[in-house]
Amino acid sequence: MDGIFTSEKNITIIWKKRDTDTIRMFVVGVIIITIGILFGILAAYPYFYYLLKIRAPQPRFIPQKSTKYPRISIVINAYKEGELVAERIKDICKTEYPLDRITLYVFNDGADSETSAAAKSVLPTCPFETHLIEPENRLGKTACQNKAISLISDEIIVFTDSDITTKSDALLRLVDVLLEKNVGAVCADLIPVGSNSSVAGSEGAYRSVYGKMCEYDSGLDSTYNFNGPLIAFKKTAVPHVEETRGADDANLALTCINNGYRALYVSDAVAFELQPVSLKEQFSQKIRRADGLINSTRLFKNAGKNSNRKFWRETFPKRKWMLLYSPILFMLAVLFGMTGVFLASPILGFGLLIFVIAVILFTMLQPKNLISSFVMNQFFLTVGLIRRKNILQWDRVEK
Repeated sequence: MDGIFTSEKNITIIWKKRDTDTIRMFVVGVIIITIGILFGILAAYPYFYYLLKIRAPQPRFIPQKSTKYPRISIVINAYKEGELVAERIKDICKTEYPLDRITLYVFNDGADSETSAAAKSVLPTCPFETHLIEPENRLGKTACQNKAISLISDEIIVFTDSDITTKSDALLRLVDVLLEKNVGAVCADLIPVGSNSSVAGSEGAYRSVYGKMCEYDSGLDSTYNFNGPLIAFKKTAVPHVEETRGADDANLALTCINNGYRALYVSDAVAFELQPVSLKEQFSQKIRRADGLINSTRLFKNAGKNSNRKFWRETFPKRKWMLLYSPILFMLAVLFGMTGVFLASPILGFGLLIFVIAVILFTMLQPKNLISSFVMNQFFLTVGLIRRKNILQWDRVEK
């Protein structure tokens, strides 16, 4: 009898210990989940800020339309672009901007023979002055841009890529804004197009909000999240673009702002950009862009510390948080959240794991929504932060 009672007592003690361990793990799990939620709030803070701001009507910068347009120099940057260069030149010839006020420079970086032949087949037909510059050794996009700046005497310079087309009035809309006294640089709105609907859809969902955020920043003061495929600027505002670190478009805008001018996103100037032919190519392009934007932000992180401009006091800190801190905080939020749920309840943990896998699959298969675009963007930025690469010469992406 004593043995039986002893066994029952031991079983009771074991069950009580198990209950205590379960409660302890549950409490620890809840604490870790709470930490994960805090990380998530910190990661999402600037995004919620922008979502609230862009939902409200915003004052728009409306310039006076010019009656006499100045001379401009357009620079096409090309690296192994082939026939795309010819198509871009033809598209420029269709612009509503006065053709007698245009000089065109085509930089065939690395002197690719196919690109050279394509450019030479079209340039003689242009109704304006043209120049084909072909550095034999590859310089990189920003180095070519700086060489162009040093060669050009016109005050207004336009940088454009080979893989875009534009609305015929795009240059007019850009220059109208750029002629304002305190404006030093402007960029066009970018609409993704391509044969791969998944790639174009993913980029389109991201761009729909991206553009509104840039418009808000421009209304406040300036934005440095420029669309590199079509930028116009004043040479006095940007006499040189930093070429040893960062993205060419972001560096150009930040240089302009740091020199006391405004850098604006002009949604009325519309360009259409060809997207990569596959998700793999898009992945490569997005990682590269993330690297560039992160490095540009780090490069100018101490600029404007003593300035009272709204850009340096409000816009730049939030953008810096989004680029340098939000991605890591988001990943920590996911990690802590999943770990906490597993500790609190293994069954719920497995359920959450299945849910996360489903979200990842949904993001890959249905990329045309804002949530998918946000998750993918955090991933690209996290990879960029971890790699800490400074890519000065980009490989061509198939489009």
